[in-house]
Parts: sequence; structure tokens; C-alpha cells
Amino acid sequence: MHQFHLKDTQLQEILEHSPDGMFTIDMNMLIQYVNPAFCKLLGYPASELYGTSITDHLGDLSILGGCMLAVQECGHCNDQETIFKRKDGSIIHISKNVQALYDDTGNMHTILVSIRDMTALHKLNKELLESKYDVLTKLPNRTKLLSDIDEIDTSFNIILINIDSFKEVNSFYGHTIADQLLISLAAVLTEYVQHMDNATAYKLPVDEYVILVKRACSTAEIDDCIHKLSLELNSQTYSVHNHQIGLNVTIGIASSTKRSDAHSDKNEVMAQSDMALKLAKKKRKNHLYYDESFHIKEDYENNLSWIKRLRDAIDENRVVPFYQPIVNAKTLKVEKYEALVRIIEKDGTVVPPIQFLEISKKVRLYHHITTIMLDKVIEEMAHHPQLKCSINLSIEDINDASVSTYIINKIKNCSYSNRIIFEILESEGIENYEIISDFIAQVKQYGVEIAIDDFGAGYSNFVYITKLDIDYIKIDGSIICNIDTDTTSQIITKTIIDFADQLGIKTIAEFVHNDRVNSYLKKLSLSHFQGYFYGEPSPEMKD
Repeated sequence: MHQFHLKDTQLQEILEHSPDGMFTIDMNMLIQYVNPAFCKLLGYPASELYGTSITDHLGDLSILGGCMLAVQECGHCNDQETIFKRKDGSIIHISKNVQALYDDTGNMHTILVSIRDMTALHKLNKELLESKYDVLTKLPNRTKLLSDIDEIDTSFNIILINIDSFKEVNSFYGHTIADQLLISLAAVLTEYVQHMDNATAYKLPVDEYVILVKRACSTAEIDDCIHKLSLELNSQTYSVHNHQIGLNVTIGIASSTKRSDAHSDKNEVMAQSDMALKLAKKKRKNHLYYDESFHIKEDYENNLSWIKRLRDAIDENRVVPFYQPIVNAKTLKVEKYEALVRIIEKDGTVVPPIQFLEISKKVRLYHHITTIMLDKVIEEMAHHPQLKCSINLSIEDINDASVSTYIINKIKNCSYSNRIIFEILESEGIENYEIISDFIAQVKQYGVEIAIDDFGAGYSNFVYITKLDIDYIKIDGSIICNIDTDTTSQIITKTIIDFADQLGIKTIAEFVHNDRVNSYLKKLSLSHFQGYFYGEPSPEMKD
């Protein structure tokens, strides 16, 4: 049988010298070409393969394993792992890439398959998976923990231990000392569980350990155990390479009444201990026992639900601005609006940002919301040439190079950018004012004005304000809402107004919600009012 040569001699030259096994088949599944690496890998001489069906020598189509549909639809299929037999019957694990080749008329005429030997990596992964002991500390690992839980026939308790700020310890002292600390803590836990009834210590990834108590325990017994353990661990000083280092830990505890579905029970209790640990950190407690009343699981489920709802809202163009009027304090006429983000549910329900904005930041969807709002506000402003509109920006927006570049390019190409106001949230903490100042300088080239939003809500740094080129200070609603009766709010507001007046900065009072508050504010030298007393947010601006 004569040797087959690819028509594309340049391609054949590349394949001949490729370290990966390569072969081609035509649309009748006949082998057209094999390269030397393929023959070496699978143990077949090229002369046995040319012109034969792939099923004659390679057994079946498992080497293409479901790729053909993907190839027909989009022309390629990548990184598919397959178990395959060599000519001598030995087993190898390969990854493969399947690529269609087309003729000048766009018709598929050849399928190119490249394979790579993954046997050694597969073996290593299998060994790691089957290994039941942590290499560093020699404690049983998570695999062993889950296996041991499966064998328990009664209730059990999970005590999850996390080293506080271990990342910082690692960064400060280096990996060598950090690893020794992990070993030292493992030794302390090993000794501790020897004095407990039917308990074992385990090492989980990175900076976590588990004590599994393989029996039912009363809450009082667990509380006593955790109290002693917390004191033991948080009072320890470890001597490592002439350094005396103290560690603090946080502990989450969960218990189980063994049910018939062991696998489900195991996963649930592990998850509960993790939930308790995270809540303990949030509440700054040394330890916390999981309780259904915490509703942590429901919060997690709600977060997961919101991730999908957010993505759907973004994909389906249901993230929209609502506009709240801002009136001149003297004329009481609407001069500008603030664009406030909303999500419109499929049933028409309007969802306020308090329900989704923080989640959007945690799952990296917030920048989508920022750019959507900017695009839609600029489009709406084109229909209202007499009005200004403010758009909220977070510190994350400004610090994110891709987002800030998008913003600058957008206003650069907007003919009425002088009617745009960017509101920066002061409550988030303007610490790196140099980055903020640089951003402000860039957008101000195009006439954009800058407001500091929620001023006075938290730690208000007046010094930073003097270093930034600000046009407006918006006094936070928490100060304004009871200003007619609250003496402290009155003093704070007057101080902010006096400070702003001396710098030539205009002041806007937020949350003007009733006539009493409005009447008091009218006595002050504020420049603008905003709140439900003057108008609720609505889908459109009104001239």
C-alpha cells in the first residue's frame, strides 16, 4: 500500500515534526496520514494504517468520542480526554484536539486529530485523589475525612478550624516558616484529640483543620470542648527559626443526626460547619455553633439565585436607570437628575439596588451595570438638552483600568459631556486619592462635573476633599432625614455647608422626604434639594 501524502506540503512538514501524535481521516473515516509521533505513541507502523478505516486498527471511534457533532457544528473540538489501547494492548490516557479542514468551496474534506499522552499526569492525579494523608503535616486529609464520615452509624460533630489572616503570615514570614507553623498546629491538635473520646484531627487545604468527633455530643459538652480548644490554640506561641509567632483561629461547629442518605448528610454537615465559620468571622467571634435560625443556607441560596437573575437581567437588557429630580434650593425648579439603577423583572416588578448591587460586586458583574447605566443615561440625555444628570461611580469603577478607560472614551465622544455629573461614593472610603484625582482631571477635560455622594455617612475625610477638584458635596440622607429635630445632624450639616462654601463647592441635601425637613433646610445656604418630597425616581426625565 502506497504512503498517503497531504496535499498541503507545508502542513505535512509541520505535522511531521510535531511532538504530538497527529493523524487525519477523510469523510469516510479512512486514515489518510499519520505522523511519526503518533506511530511511536500507539505502537503502530505507518504502513499498517494508511488507507484503512479508523475502526480496523484503532478499535472503535472512541478516540473521537462524541467530537464529531461539535466538529460538524463549529469545526473543532478541544481537550477531550480518552482512554485508549496501544497495539500491544497497554492502556494510555490521551487528550485530543479534533479540527476540521475545508476546501476552497468551504466544504469539510479532512479531519485532523492531534493526541497527547496524559498517562503520567493521570496517574499522578489518581495518586493524589487516592492519597488519604496530607504530605506536609502527615494528618489524614479531606478524602480520609469524608471516607471516615461515611462509616459512622451514629451522630457526629464537625469542628472546623481556620487560621486567621494566614495569608498575611505567609507573606510576612515566607513559605518555609508558614509551613512549619502548619506542622506545629497539627501537632497541637493531634495531642489535643488524644484527650477526647473518639475524635480525630484532619488537615484540609491551605489553612484549615477539622476535628471529627465520631459520636453524639450534647451542646454543653461541645461548648466545653470548643472553649478549651479556643483557649489552647489562641494562647499558643510557636517557636520557628528563632521567631516567636502567635496564631489566632476561628472555629465553626456543626452536628449531624445520621440519616439514611450518608452522602447527603456528610456534605450538609461539612457545609454547615463552613457557614458557621464564615459567620463567626463576620461577627468577630472566636467560635460559632451552626443553628438553623441563622438562615445562612437560605442566604447562600438567595445569593446563588441572584447571580442568575443578575446575569439574565444583563443579557436581556433589563438593567435600567430611574431618574430622581434634583431641584434648585432657591427656585425649587428641577435642574438636574440622578440616575439610579433598577432591574425590571420579567413580570414588570421594579427591583431596587439594595437587593443586588453588593452581590454584583462580589461576583464581578458590577462593571457591566456601570457601563450599561452610562450608555443608557447618555442616550436619554440627548432628548433633554436643558438638563444635567448625575451617574454613580464606585471606587472599584475608577480603580478598574478597563472600566475607567471605557468611561473616559464614552464621554470623550459625547457632545454634551458638560451636562454629565459623576457621583463618587465617599462612604466607600477615598483612600488612594491620587488615582481618584487623576481620573477626575481626565474627565473634567470634557466638562464633566464631580460630586461626592453620601458625605458624612461614615468617616468623612475633609482633607481629601481639599485635594480633589469637586463641584458638589451631597450630604448623606442619614444626616438629613431627622434634621428638623436632631441637634447633632443640624451641627454636622452646618459644618459641611460652611466647609464647602469656603472651597466654592455646592451642597446638595439628600433624603428630603417631608415638609418639616424641607422647611428647616430652606433656612440654610444649600444649593440643591433631592428626595421624595420633590419627586420619586421614575423611568424618564421630565423637562
